[in-house]
Amino acid sequence: MTGQRVEDGNAAPTPGAVRRSVMLPAPVEAVWAAVTEAGHLSAWLGGEVELDPFPGGQIVVREDGRLRRGVVVDVEPLRRLEIQWLPASRRIGFLWGPDDEPAGAGGALEFQLEPKGDGTLLIVIERPPAAHPAGRPSALAVA
Repeated sequence: MTGQRVEDGNAAPTPGAVRRSVMLPAPVEAVWAAVTEAGHLSAWLGGEVELDPFPGGQIVVREDGRLRRGVVVDVEPLRRLEIQWLPASRRIGFLWGPDDEPAGAGGALEFQLEPKGDGTLLIVIERPPAAHPAGRPSALAVA
């Protein structure tokens, strides 16, 4: 899938976040498959991907002998997928309460899709690792 980069004037939603937009000449269903099916997402993330695309589902990316794990925190089919990356010291994440090193401490990745005529506007937001004080309540916890 190739597309045209769209420079939008929207500010990144959090400090240090990077927001990129691209207009893709593909229907929203094809773009959704590209960001939610492991085989397609592997091409985007540059490694072998395992993904359970539902809230609380896990994502694992294997690349060059390294492992990156995360938790799917939000899914709106054909519109939005948000992933919180886990700290390197954690093997699994789940929706729960306070933790010393919550999910999201490793950063986040969000895909937003907007149908536009015959194509799809894809917005990708990458958020840097968040600093959380120990014991702070969180929407996510890790094990």
